[in-house]
Parts: sequence; C-alpha cells; structure tokens
Amino acid sequence: MAACPEYEVLLDVHATGGLETDEAARVQAHVKTCEGCREALASTVGVLMLAELPPLSAEEKSEVQELPRRTLSAWRRDAQHRGLRRRTLGSIAAAAAVVALMLLVPGRLQGFRNGTGTVTTPNTPSASVDAEEVDAETMAAIEAWAGLEPLDEDPDAPDDGDVMDEDMDFDLGETL
Repeated sequence: MAACPEYEVLLDVHATGGLETDEAARVQAHVKTCEGCREALASTVGVLMLAELPPLSAEEKSEVQELPRRTLSAWRRDAQHRGLRRRTLGSIAAAAAVVALMLLVPGRLQGFRNGTGTVTTPNTPSASVDAEEVDAETMAAIEAWAGLEPLDEDPDAPDDGDVMDEDMDFDLGETL
C-alpha cells in the first residue's frame, strides 16, 4: 500500500525530525489511522537508520575538541609567514633602491667631480645658473619662503652681541 500523496513529503520530513510540533502531531495522528503512511514512515526511518553515523570514538572526540586550537595555530603561523615575506620583499626593494642610487647618482654628479659645480647628466648638455643671474627679489622670496635670514651676512662674522632670550624652562623634548 502507498502513502497518501499529500503526506509523502511530510512523512519524510517527520522521519528526520524536521517538523514543528503542531504539524508533527497532525502527521502522527494521520499515521495512526493510515496503514500506507505508517509503512512509508517505517521505511524512511529504516533507511535513515542505515545512513546514521556511528558514535565518535574517544580519539575522534579529542580530535574534534582540538580542532579550534589547531586551526588558530595554523592561522597564526600563516600570518607570521606572510609578515616575514612582506618584510623580506621590503628589504629587497630597499636594497635594490640603494643599489640603483649608487649606480645612477655618480653619473649624475659628474659635473661636481669635474669642478664645474653643475650637475650634468651624461646625455644632456649642462646648464649652469650663476648666482648673479638670480635677481635680488627672487632670492628674497626664496629666503622668506624658507624662513631664513638674508644670506648677505657672513656666517663666520662675529655676532653684534645679540643674545637670544633663553627660556630656562624650555625642554627640547616638548617640541618633538
């Protein structure tokens, strides 16, 4: 005898324990009165019993309990290796930059070695700008922008007795 068509799906869900209490009570009441649905439910329960996994052994239980700790350890180990790779690549990039500067800068500063006082590149003609070519107004603007005092004074000349007001409570660490 076959199960009732309107109860076929409900019987399978009831066998797995997936029905809510009111619906499970309705299916259970129907199974008490219908021989075909009772046989279909028994058949489904029998198949599910064959597919049920055996209980975990003590070794398997300990493995399951250790899983979060092992996963976290593996994640941390991977994060450390990623950080090490980043630092290594950064060091290699910095070393490559230093080597590039060491190879390129001596060729760029060839004019200073020759005593001309100008920076020349091997492929471009040198262009020197004399100090007299920069007008006084431009020089003053540059000095004002840089916050410098005018460069007309000789830095080696003795002071006029101007003593800066020293604040004895000033701590250099406060500015850093």
